[in-house]
Amino acid sequence: MASKLKQLWWLMLIFAVCNVVMAVMLYQSSSPEPVNEDVVPVAAKNVYSIGILQSDDLAEQNKMTAGVLAALEAEGYSKGGRAKIDIVQAKGNDKKLEASAKKFARDKKDLIIAIGTDSAKAAVKATKNIPIVGVGVMNFKKDKDFAGHRNLTGIMDNPAILTQIRMASRCMSVKKLGILYNPGDAAASLQVEILREVAAQKGISLYEVAYQPDKAAEPQIQKLVGHITALYVPEDTDLLTHFDDIVKVMNGANIPIIGEQSEMVRRGALISVSPSYYRMGFSGGRMAASLLKGDLIPEDIPIMRQQDPDIVINMKQVNALNIPLPGDLWQRSRKLYLYDGQPARP
Repeated sequence: MASKLKQLWWLMLIFAVCNVVMAVMLYQSSSPEPVNEDVVPVAAKNVYSIGILQSDDLAEQNKMTAGVLAALEAEGYSKGGRAKIDIVQAKGNDKKLEASAKKFARDKKDLIIAIGTDSAKAAVKATKNIPIVGVGVMNFKKDKDFAGHRNLTGIMDNPAILTQIRMASRCMSVKKLGILYNPGDAAASLQVEILREVAAQKGISLYEVAYQPDKAAEPQIQKLVGHITALYVPEDTDLLTHFDDIVKVMNGANIPIIGEQSEMVRRGALISVSPSYYRMGFSGGRMAASLLKGDLIPEDIPIMRQQDPDIVINMKQVNALNIPLPGDLWQRSRKLYLYDGQPARP
């Protein structure tokens, strides 16, 4: 009797293991994988189907999208004309971003334009054969997620940290430089690594504060006061949410802010050296148009870096902090006059 029970027990165990194995195999076979077909030029059509994927509702990404649309229209692919353009803004929702990229792939778009690094990563995971143009993508050539994708090209947006620090040092002391960054943000962590290298080259003492989004903002910002002569703020959604608090604390301590991108200058940073995001989008749109002509595939178009960054200076902050500007820097920069109720000056 015991022997029969033992045999029955073994049979039940084998049956259970087989069921588990079959379930895993079925799950893997049903999981959507990127289509692994060869990349070919876009076929000629009367109307082309284009998907624009934007990861966040940020001013710089909105400008990129506007530049893309302007370039497509200038090349004869206007929305409602020779192009049917679907724009999805995920607003920082990773699940929506992933689902939208997969939908573009299922719909067999002729072309996908990915605005921002996260959008580009979602797009390359969704398809290996639909042409993708990434606009404003960090670490384009080194990120392992982009390796081996013949269907990808675009415009890089690597931060020009060395140029930013060099320009800032001409009008303020950066010998004791602070950085406030979110360690949970991969792009911000990359910028910290770059800034450490720059600080070592330039003999700068770097004071780092790792920002925790789940904690009160102002006490974390206050940690910088007394240790720094200038603050560098990398682009990060959580930091931008509390950027007004950063400006308030730094202004109270007479500490100028170097912002990674120009929108920070509009909100109270003193200076930024950053690309024109509209021009970046326009360049990406021209790349997309060249692919729609059907002569090229993405790997035929080299990944580019925007070569004409803007020097943007907040003159209200310059005057409030009593910072002298060298004449040539004054002439070269775009100067934002943010005085309430007063017109822009020449």
